Amino acid sequence: MSLNSIILKNFFKNMSNYTLYIFALVFSVALYFSFVLMSKDESAQKELSSGTMMTTGFLVGSVLLVFIIVAFVMFANAIFLKRRNRELALFQLIGLSRNKIFRILLLENAMIYFGSLILGIGFGFLVSRMLLMILLRAMQIDLPVGLSFSMEAVLQTAVLYIVIFALLMIQNFVFLKRTRLIRMLNLDRTSESGSKKIGAGTVVFGIIGLLMIISGYWLSTKIFDFGLIIVPLLFGILFLTIIGTYITFKFSVAFIFNMIRRSKGGHVNVNDVLSLTSIMFKMKSNAFLLTLISVVSALSMGLMSLSYISYYSVDQTVESQTPEDYIFYEEEGLRYSEEMLQEEGIGYEIVERPLIEYEVKDEGAIDIDRDQADQTGQQDMKLNVVSDESVDEVDVGENQTVVTGVQSFLESVVTFETGEPLTFHSGDYERTLELTKIESAAVLPSFISFGMPTVIVDEAVYEKMNSHYTPDEDYPKPEVMYGLNITGEDSMDIHNMMDIEDHPGFESQIRQYTSLMQTTGMMMFIIGFVGFAFLLTSGCILYFKQIGESEDEKDSYTILRKLGFSEDEIMKGLSIKMIITFGIPLLIGLLHTYFAVKAGWFLFGTAMWTPMLTVMGGYLVLYSLFGVLSLLNYRKVVRRSM
Repeated sequence: MSLNSIILKNFFKNMSNYTLYIFALVFSVALYFSFVLMSKDESAQKELSSGTMMTTGFLVGSVLLVFIIVAFVMFANAIFLKRRNRELALFQLIGLSRNKIFRILLLENAMIYFGSLILGIGFGFLVSRMLLMILLRAMQIDLPVGLSFSMEAVLQTAVLYIVIFALLMIQNFVFLKRTRLIRMLNLDRTSESGSKKIGAGTVVFGIIGLLMIISGYWLSTKIFDFGLIIVPLLFGILFLTIIGTYITFKFSVAFIFNMIRRSKGGHVNVNDVLSLTSIMFKMKSNAFLLTLISVVSALSMGLMSLSYISYYSVDQTVESQTPEDYIFYEEEGLRYSEEMLQEEGIGYEIVERPLIEYEVKDEGAIDIDRDQADQTGQQDMKLNVVSDESVDEVDVGENQTVVTGVQSFLESVVTFETGEPLTFHSGDYERTLELTKIESAAVLPSFISFGMPTVIVDEAVYEKMNSHYTPDEDYPKPEVMYGLNITGEDSMDIHNMMDIEDHPGFESQIRQYTSLMQTTGMMMFIIGFVGFAFLLTSGCILYFKQIGESEDEKDSYTILRKLGFSEDEIMKGLSIKMIITFGIPLLIGLLHTYFAVKAGWFLFGTAMWTPMLTVMGGYLVLYSLFGVLSLLNYRKVVRRSM
């Protein structure tokens, strides 16, 4: 038989094992090519407020994709080399030299990788238009999307996969060069033995691993209480959670499962044998890989959650920073815009909102965290005060007050409580009012309020407070907010008409909304794209590991079938094994994500639960698909065991 015949016969014999591998390769090529192709779309770049934002975003995303794809391919190749070690050893036993075996691997991989490259580019070309439509829809850009092709994108993708192919050949060459024949024959019989007993060291390290993770979680909930040492504390939390995760997989899982097994007093059933006993030792040997998957999964879900929180909160963010359609830095800007709008026959309403600034006492309705205030330089809490006459649909009683513009990020520094007295003072003058309501909507723009709440009081009370108000000469503030609302619906055409070089300057709600939607939409799309790529690759790696384990345990299934256990009884135990195998890394990743997002979500938006649970739910569903695929593979192996 010629070498070429051996190569072809061997290739088709292993095709069943390569099916998902080839699918993952084709999909990874399609993802990367479509990503690069979208970055070359000039029509989309012209529609963006900043073309460089799209270029930079796609550049960062493509670099991350390269790292993910290279890591996946190298891991997967290492797994398949281990699965084929006996086959490669037999080639040597029948007289094939290592150079000829290397040639077999080279040609097999060439067929797989370059075939996947061609299919992936074709598939990527088709899906790139759909992905671009999703991106433009997320950014709320109305632009017709047509088919476009870029040879530059083809060359960039081809060069990447040629480099990856070269790395794989180096990996194969090193494996053949360093691995002796006798070791190849026994490679799949080592490293995952369950014969070792659980010693005292495993128990101690198992407890330490869990305590490290719990400590990291606790510190993450208190991170803003430590003020100036936040940065070193962040590194400390990362150390505790990452190292704690590794120790958990290495020792804690075995320790916990051993306790469960011992609690049965030796009365274990087939489910225990197929699930607990097997996983106890296999997780220990795969601790590094599982730690990497859990941590990077948490990073992916965390970044996706935070980006979705920013996107989800755009409306509230814009309204908190620019409460009117247009807000002007000076009265001159308002008068200039009035003339332009009158000339064009566009209806508008003017908003002029006088304001003063008063210090408030840290008592009653307000509770200031002095440690946080001192560390941030906020010694005295000053709040802007406006009259209810200048705010539509707000009527405040003479001895009452309403606090508006209370943002989530302020909760670590100051909290308000309704039904309690709020005391204002300026010089020798004091006025105490009852706080009746707290609202998140702002009535002053961020360039005046600097993100601090604003207090609304009765007109008569405002006049009295204004008469005793002493402005801060060192830090003067605007005395009036000048705003303008378009009658009907504002549009970018109106904004562009007003936004000319001679205009004194203004803040625009529609412009800020458009800019934020484009920025957060782009960020969410790129992070989601990269996160999906990692999910696909990590799920495939776990699936490939399960293929190997199912073949290793085939003799065990044969014995169980001969002892009288049915296929369904064996599959029940294997189902538990799949839930644990895929569930523990996923659970740890979800917990890491929750505590990471909870620690700082308020810096990104106004809502946490809906965006975070949406991301987690999507990740959970997609990750579960690989568990189902693994279980289907186990069923095939169990059926072949008799």
